[in-house]
Amino acid sequence: MFSDKFAGKELIFNGIPVSPGIAIGTVFVVHLDELAVTDNKIDEDEVEGEIEKFREALRQTGEELKKVKETLAEDMGDEHARIMDTHLMILADNMMIKDTEKCIKTEKANAAYALGKVLKKTFESFARMDDQYLSERAEDIHDVKRRIVRNLLGQTQEGLKELRRKAVVVAKNLTPSDTVGFDRKYVEAFVSDIGGSTSHAAIIARSHGIPAVVGLGNFTHNVRPNDNIIVDGITGQVVLRPEKNTIKLYENAREKFKEMEKELLTLKDYPAITLDERKFELSGNVETLDEIDDVVSHGAKGIGLFRTEYFFITSPSPPGEETQYRYYRDVVKQIAPESVIIRTLDVGGDKIADWIGNIEEANPFMGWRGIRFTLSRKDIFRSQLRAIYRASAHGNVRIMFPMISVMEEVLTAKQICNEVKEDLLKERYKIDEDVKIGVMIETPSAVILARHIAKEVDFFSIGSNDLVQYTMAVDRGNSRISYLYDPLHPVIIRSIRDTVKAAREEGIKVGLCGEMAVSEGALGMLPLIGMGLDEISAPSYLIPEIKKIIRSVTFDETRSLVRKILRRATASEVRELLCNFIIEKRPELKKFIPKVSLK
Repeated sequence: MFSDKFAGKELIFNGIPVSPGIAIGTVFVVHLDELAVTDNKIDEDEVEGEIEKFREALRQTGEELKKVKETLAEDMGDEHARIMDTHLMILADNMMIKDTEKCIKTEKANAAYALGKVLKKTFESFARMDDQYLSERAEDIHDVKRRIVRNLLGQTQEGLKELRRKAVVVAKNLTPSDTVGFDRKYVEAFVSDIGGSTSHAAIIARSHGIPAVVGLGNFTHNVRPNDNIIVDGITGQVVLRPEKNTIKLYENAREKFKEMEKELLTLKDYPAITLDERKFELSGNVETLDEIDDVVSHGAKGIGLFRTEYFFITSPSPPGEETQYRYYRDVVKQIAPESVIIRTLDVGGDKIADWIGNIEEANPFMGWRGIRFTLSRKDIFRSQLRAIYRASAHGNVRIMFPMISVMEEVLTAKQICNEVKEDLLKERYKIDEDVKIGVMIETPSAVILARHIAKEVDFFSIGSNDLVQYTMAVDRGNSRISYLYDPLHPVIIRSIRDTVKAAREEGIKVGLCGEMAVSEGALGMLPLIGMGLDEISAPSYLIPEIKKIIRSVTFDETRSLVRKILRRATASEVRELLCNFIIEKRPELKKFIPKVSLK
């Protein structure tokens, strides 16, 4: 129940919706303030003692993280517990340990300060990354650092396991150690200043069906304990100290959402098929093993994009073939008999691993990245391909090359695949000799060459994020020109249409794995349906919504929409056309239109 007296003026914040639902409750603030660390110098005779103190803190932290992993495994299963593997990997990083001990010796720095100095460069490197998943891993480093420092200073931090009342959990950031052991019945929603769709809070929230909004900036600066709060995990809006009328509006919205959610989940086992029986395959985008359960539970058929970058970037050196093989094997076995498309290493741009070295490029997004990197480091490429082919013995595997821009890249990559297969067979490894090979279409040159490329591969996967960025010549992270980044621009629709047409002419399958099917809701899905893609790959929690949209229209009417779109010249005209179609002919899909498009 809410008090008639509200402490202060109603405030509205907009963040990133990462787990759908609406929660109305009171705030429980998780304090994650940084522990004060000063540059107090130590004497020469204190150096060895300080190093020993540092090593003991590492040992204590390792025991704590293992306990957290064990608790997660008991509460949520082994796959979710693997979230902690990253933390343990960071903790065991020999370079971090050696550099910290060197700093203690040479600069006479105390252990806490030395650790912070060493990790600062790595933390900032991750935080700058444009790739959302990888940039969020900076918080994993931050969490490990906080734990080590607490042990160095002899302090402790309690997580949500102490919560014993229903509340909306608010924090600057929520880490695995904050949420371990929490009781689901007491947590009504998660809200955090930072984070994105692949942050720990997002994964945990979706797994438990808890509404969540992250990326709210300085939201925690405005919160007081026990404030009333509304969390809209559908639109990303958070209302602090809401007025009575606002509460009433959201109570109604919450009931409508519950009804819609119940309806969508009934579609889990139904096919993604249009009213005139055009069938689509829906698969999930996956970064780590802990997300696979979500793919299955939301009715997706396989994994349409398994990214491998994080696995490489978090390692002090390139992971070996055996390590990769075990990792890919677990993915393949868990999703079998459905297929998994494993994208080969896509480092470069803003995703640079420490072991690559200090690479300075004036324009990294146009530089040494994706297939360009792996073809220049064939040792790494071959090792990854060997691991993938070996994993193919355990299920249905497909291989996909990223950032293709010229035909020579396709031909060279295929040749290396053939050589790897021959070597493995000679070594008497059991593999699938008919692993399908595909490429990502995400550059304008790849679109233009699509007819030629299609003769050499088994499938296309359109990466709409980069395709928009490169086609419109817009940095998607630059707020000054963000208005140019629009997946519904007619030139993007035409590029996708041309790619699908080229695939059809050569008899190969074509899918899409970018944000177009996610951020634009029904507006993005209608033209994708009409262009006749075979597969849509998306975050698993959005699969039921996408399936609902597909099952609500005919292929013929969406194909007609595409023809009309191609006669338009601006993105605003396209949005107006799509909105009018939904309002006039498919009003039941209006709830899947982003609010900004209805203004």
